[in-house]
Amino acid sequence: MYKVIYHIDEREKWSLTLGNVTNMIVYYQAHHIDYQIEVLANSVAVCDYLKGSTFQSQILSLIEKKVIFVACHNAMEAHHILAEQLMENIQVVDAGVVELVTKQSERFAYIKP
Repeated sequence: MYKVIYHIDEREKWSLTLGNVTNMIVYYQAHHIDYQIEVLANSVAVCDYLKGSTFQSQILSLIEKKVIFVACHNAMEAHHILAEQLMENIQVVDAGVVELVTKQSERFAYIKP
């Protein structure tokens, strides 16, 4: 199984990140490869987890394909975002940087588009 964590902290990188995730899934599914993909947003990028975001349909579609989307609680606080303002199925972690270290220690490949 391939395990990957995408790290996004710039709103301008959402299209690229979601495109990369989609391409990866297409490849893995075509080659019958098991995968676990997580997308961690911190800094200002957490703002695009808000309900009604430009990327909501793409994110929800990828959640249906078992991609895990995670928001940094510290970044949410910095941008005055409450958990109930997020799209459905967005997970919240206390600190994005700790999540990155944890996933890398679990042998997740790190990608920052």
